[in-house]
Amino acid sequence: MKKFCYLFTKFFLLFFLASFMGWLYEVACVYVMFGIYVDRGVLHLPACPIYGFGMLLLYAAFHKVKNPIIIFAGSALISTVIEYAAYEFLYYGFNLVLWSYEPWPLNYKGKISVISSCLFGLMTALFIKLAVPPVEKLFDSKAKNYAAVAACALFIFCVGWEVYHFGH
Repeated sequence: MKKFCYLFTKFFLLFFLASFMGWLYEVACVYVMFGIYVDRGVLHLPACPIYGFGMLLLYAAFHKVKNPIIIFAGSALISTVIEYAAYEFLYYGFNLVLWSYEPWPLNYKGKISVISSCLFGLMTALFIKLAVPPVEKLFDSKAKNYAAVAACALFIFCVGWEVYHFGH
């Protein structure tokens, strides 16, 4: 049971880091393209959970891979396929268009873009090579109990924050 708690808190921390990184990416893209700040988070926190889930999926696929070029290329490809499928699902299933790469060069019908695919690949390689090792080291150290408690506190705060804002 204790091992499960450490695993859950480690993955929650990685999820939150990736969600924050995705939020930064979204905010930066809008700012670069339109010159304005827009909070692109779907929550009341600086976080985009789709990036957290996506990064955990890519982490599961590539965490044992040593070569960052393979991580980059593989995650760029997987991200592109998922993004294209999500676009089609949202458009044909719900008549929703939540993003468009129309103004970007090297895009396919505004649904996907070589540039965004490369950015996703780069973010994944950086995440796996730079963000994951310190978190894993933390959970392998004597401070893992404190790290688990801190991650649980962050989880409770996030859920509480959303519940509070849902009611207001």
